[in-house]
Amino acid sequence: MGIGRFAYTALLPPTQRALEAGDGVAGLLASLNLAGYLAGVLWARQLAASPRRSAALRAGLGVTVLATALGALTTSVAAWAALRLAAGVASGLTFVLASAIAIEAAAPAAGLLYGGVGLGMALSGAVAALVPERLGFGLPWLALGGAAALLGAPAWFRLAPVPPPPLRAGAPSASHPGMGFARLAAAYFLEGLGYIVSGTFAVAAVRRTPGLEALAPWTWVLTGVAAAPSALVWSGLGRRLGVRRALALAHLVQAAGMALPAASRTPAAALAGAGLFGATFVGIVTLAMLAGRALAPASPGRVVGTLTAVYGVGQMLGPLLAGALAERLGDPRPAVLAAAGVVAAGGLLVAPGPRRASRAP
Repeated sequence: MGIGRFAYTALLPPTQRALEAGDGVAGLLASLNLAGYLAGVLWARQLAASPRRSAALRAGLGVTVLATALGALTTSVAAWAALRLAAGVASGLTFVLASAIAIEAAAPAAGLLYGGVGLGMALSGAVAALVPERLGFGLPWLALGGAAALLGAPAWFRLAPVPPPPLRAGAPSASHPGMGFARLAAAYFLEGLGYIVSGTFAVAAVRRTPGLEALAPWTWVLTGVAAAPSALVWSGLGRRLGVRRALALAHLVQAAGMALPAASRTPAAALAGAGLFGATFVGIVTLAMLAGRALAPASPGRVVGTLTAVYGVGQMLGPLLAGALAERLGDPRPAVLAAAGVVAAGGLLVAPGPRRASRAP
């Protein structure tokens, strides 16, 4: 899924040139991918408690491989729109169904699942950096499609048709996050709306900064490497600080990471921003899922589906708005700064209020 969703970000500059596409078209393709993601999430939400979910998860793996590799064979914007849409549906299926299975099987270790997304991102960035563009824009897409096939094979062959376990009365659940579902969902919508702008245009923004062209794909490698352990780190912070405080902190750190490379044109800012962004966006997903599960312990699959659908709507809108702004201004950096403000607003929304001192009787 890390390859299927995020290779587009790492390979956006050469892909834009091959398709002769401006920022507006690039944003539209990203939004089509995220519209497909939303459709896949809603579909998976219906399958989360079904014995057919293993077959659907296999289908998501297969379509991810094909949609990635077939991008190498065409420079038609219409064909790319269809491929990004299909990849989005596959990603939505994969995320919700794999999350539901992992949470049911081993809730404390479920954060390991999201580390795979970071590793896929890092691999995408490394391929973008190491394969010379003179060999053709399609070669990295073929290479990543092959990598996705190799990585997906063990799951394809070893995934048994596991039915959802029955809910056990009195089963332990995470502590209440101290906020209602509406507040959590609103903050998660803002996260989807804001983070995806960096998740789409971050590499392109660094690539257009004079003197940083060669650094651009390596910032995405750093993002993925930082993302890999972040789910476990943030879930640990959630246990120590409380999920609500940890979630607010992750939002604010991410906003700072998004703003750094857009506000400063130095290599240090680009690398620090990539590291902070990578270290938080998977962590925010993990914390939001933990909070949602605590609010509705009887139906984790449906909670994951509902939150991911809200997130998906934000993701679908983000690239459209950012792409239009970048096209108008000729620079994606202002759109990234605006998105950082949106993510910070989500953090303020979930931040707990000041504690009131108790009065002595």
